[in-house]
Amino acid sequence: MLSVEKPLWPVQLIDGLRQRLLARLGAVATPLVRRPELRVALRGSVGCLLALLGSLSLPLWILAVGPLVLGVPHLLADARYLVARPGHQRSWRLGLGVGLPLLVCGLYAGMPAGLVAMLGALLCGPGRSWRKLIGVVVVTALGLAGLYAGSFYTHELLLAHLHNPIGVLVWVLWRPRQERLFVIPLLLYVAGAAALGLGMLSPWTVGLVAAPQSLPGEALELLRDTLAPGFDEPWGTRLLVLYCYAQMVHYTVWLQLIPEEDRSRPTPRSFRQSLSALRADLSWPVLAVAAVVLLGLLGWGYFDVWSSRVAYFRLATFHGYLELCALCLWWVTAQRPQPPRPLRFTRQGLLPVASSEDAVARGA
Repeated sequence: MLSVEKPLWPVQLIDGLRQRLLARLGAVATPLVRRPELRVALRGSVGCLLALLGSLSLPLWILAVGPLVLGVPHLLADARYLVARPGHQRSWRLGLGVGLPLLVCGLYAGMPAGLVAMLGALLCGPGRSWRKLIGVVVVTALGLAGLYAGSFYTHELLLAHLHNPIGVLVWVLWRPRQERLFVIPLLLYVAGAAALGLGMLSPWTVGLVAAPQSLPGEALELLRDTLAPGFDEPWGTRLLVLYCYAQMVHYTVWLQLIPEEDRSRPTPRSFRQSLSALRADLSWPVLAVAAVVLLGLLGWGYFDVWSSRVAYFRLATFHGYLELCALCLWWVTAQRPQPPRPLRFTRQGLLPVASSEDAVARGA
């Protein structure tokens, strides 16, 4: 059994390297250690710039392999911060009204089951009646539009593109902020998306050729027909590259930004403390199953990247609707997941107050 008292040696090694790096940086690192919103702004900005560089240089590789590497950790983050941390798994009403339809959604039921889960989030949770009514009307209209069209394919394809910025919206709404530094990565994200979508930036030629060899046929045509069917050049390739960019930012949000936004303590955790908190939120059995699935997808992808990619997205069908269900719950309750960090005055200026989480982390 793994123990947080005696963590794996790679965790100790990484913590030691980070401590040495911070010691060498000295006063330069002090604002990053003390100001969580500055850390979030820096991480978000670097994430947006790396996503833009990757979408211009190796979009086909990122689209094919990125979900196999980062997809399962991103699903764990979804479950951790949208279900486990708020304690929704303990509500039988939400379990039946939201959890069961999401499970059915993951079993190839698709958008109809996802819309039922959103209705469950609106009706089964606490909240104001007029907000519930507005939400029910909107979700019902979406369902009727799909039924009228005779297929939810177009709606599901649209959601596939929209779920990436939906993750950014979830991050923006996560908690009120004392500073406005989060606007910097947000503006970078919008600027990068506009530049790619309008063709102001175009992928390098090698980026539209380089792809895993196990992809069947012409990789560019295959991915373009999957993510931008019916679009001729140049819009088909623009939408493909835009999706690549938005997907990488989406992963940055769930693996970097929301974990920082969710904590009340001002200073960053050590990797040992992060492992302890992850185990406490999700348990070792859940983490073990996730590790097996991740390694299985990577091993499968080594021989057939396309089939493993399709398998991952079938597994992950529910998560876009899970994020929408979270937004529905926040809408009806008119509350964000976390309150603003309380501040105190010090010689260094206005700093967040250390919370009980610090004491727990020190004792871990």
